[in-house]
Amino acid sequence: MISLPLTMPSGRHFHLGDTYLAKTADELEEFLSKQKHLNTKTFATDVMFSHELKANNLVEGYTDDLGKVEEIVKKRLQNANNAQAKRILNLYHGYHYILKESTKNPQNNLDKETLKKLYGILSKNLLDSYENNNMGEYYRTKPVYILMNGAIKDELCEGMEANLIDEFLEKYFTFFNSYTLGDSATNEYIKSQILHLYFVYIHPYFDVNGRTSRTLAMWYLLNKKAYAYIIFNRGIAFKGSRYDKRILEAIQNADMTKFILFMLDTVKEELEKEYIMESVASHISTKLTSLDYQTILYLLSMHSMLTVKDFAEMYNRFNDKKNIKEIYETAIMPLLNKGVLQVAGTTKKYMFNNYPNEILEFNPEVMDYDHTQIKRLERYR
Repeated sequence: MISLPLTMPSGRHFHLGDTYLAKTADELEEFLSKQKHLNTKTFATDVMFSHELKANNLVEGYTDDLGKVEEIVKKRLQNANNAQAKRILNLYHGYHYILKESTKNPQNNLDKETLKKLYGILSKNLLDSYENNNMGEYYRTKPVYILMNGAIKDELCEGMEANLIDEFLEKYFTFFNSYTLGDSATNEYIKSQILHLYFVYIHPYFDVNGRTSRTLAMWYLLNKKAYAYIIFNRGIAFKGSRYDKRILEAIQNADMTKFILFMLDTVKEELEKEYIMESVASHISTKLTSLDYQTILYLLSMHSMLTVKDFAEMYNRFNDKKNIKEIYETAIMPLLNKGVLQVAGTTKKYMFNNYPNEILEFNPEVMDYDHTQIKRLERYR
């Protein structure tokens, strides 16, 4: 058990059961030793500015279509009255900032000035008048409550007292800049998620705390060149309320172990999906679009029967809602035409009009990968 130099106002230290994490950490290290292409800066930047940007907002409940995200980023569609464009572009500019800083000076220490700059980018034009009027030079000056799955569910959902924020963020900065758990990429990922959780615990702002905490974790990973782990936001988005539950448990018990194990398991699942998606892409003659990748990702994430109606239900959980016909035509048909998917049969129900609900399966010819590398996605072992 590791007692971390991160405390509560009572003086109680957060702790971490490192031996409890060892098996999953070893599994990740072994996997990445055979998939070195995933731990590259190219991989990190590719996912940061599309799926990961969407996912960081999605964790907060914003179901922006990937196509819309990419359109806003491409055209820089910033409208003073468009909250969607603001939050997407703020993350886009925040990601560019951390990428630039990690490239220019990966050993650059984090302090209140650099945090202020990053938060200013991420929160630009998103705070209301009360929040703006009660912000000090660096942090909030009034109480704030932490929403867990959209509600206040526990007395511990109140953020740290405003007069303590400065003191406890100094502990955070020292931990970010100096503390080490070991040099492996997986140990750096574990540290990034400790940073993620402790920042949420402090909750130094009225809003955009979650996005800031996760972007700081990404910044740390970029600094340490632990590129494969950048996709953790995407994994959180698939976990729903379990993410909030693990955060609350960690705060209640001053024990980060279950939260870190949850984040290790989550990122391992996403890396396995990446491995399979790369196999699919390498076995077809046409190029997959970002929407194609998203469709494959959703299908790999489904635990129930792969029918069009099942897929549409999942799609509408993570995107602006569309009817089944539109989802079928824009997401499923392109993969049928490219030979990635095939129809295995139909059910007695209709998906739209008089079209029977199709049962989908991956074309076996594009699923030619080493199944021993898959430990978490039972359907694809």
